[in-house]
Amino acid sequence: MKIIDTTHIEGFPSDVVIGSASISEDFTAHILSTKEKEEFRHFKNPGRQAEYLTARHLFRFLTGEAMGTQKQVQLDKESGGKPFARIGDRHLYVSFSHSQKKVFCAVSGFKDIGIDTELLQRTIPDSVLKRVLDKTEMRLLKDLDPLQIWTLKEAAVKCLGTGLRTNLNEVRITLNKDDEISARFNNDKFIEICSFKTTDHQIALAYHSKHI
Repeated sequence: MKIIDTTHIEGFPSDVVIGSASISEDFTAHILSTKEKEEFRHFKNPGRQAEYLTARHLFRFLTGEAMGTQKQVQLDKESGGKPFARIGDRHLYVSFSHSQKKVFCAVSGFKDIGIDTELLQRTIPDSVLKRVLDKTEMRLLKDLDPLQIWTLKEAAVKCLGTGLRTNLNEVRITLNKDDEISARFNNDKFIEICSFKTTDHQIALAYHSKHI
């Protein structure tokens, strides 16, 4: 369980903390709130249980170690399923992602965020790319690899908080002349995205921008 060093990543927002942890069955449920324990009981698969507990321990590690709070943290979900947290009267933006091996968590007290991660060896089929990319985005394949584009789109959807209601082709990825990545949802909401590789994973962090 560790905090990922993002100080060397160009364009990474300074008010966002990311951590990772290897999925383990050794974590216990004692840290869960009453609401989280009810949710946890619905998982019958041991792998899903381990993933859930690892994510919650990682989240509380981040709020304690990186954000310096020892207060009771209340983790909750919006109506669409997007997680958020409260520490007293303070609102925290939270996003989780996982692969077969690891859980990742991003936390911010100031920016609405979405994180997506994939193992670097995962392959995105051409048939899937043709379904989720428009002609403009297909040209991005000259500069970005398919896995990177996939995580960019997924992170943007998580940032929007619309979940399964949003198709990936409703989110358009753009790359400007300074190699800055952004996304627009239905040509309306603007989201900035930071993309990088670490711990054998491709990671994308999307966050709401003040741009219009």
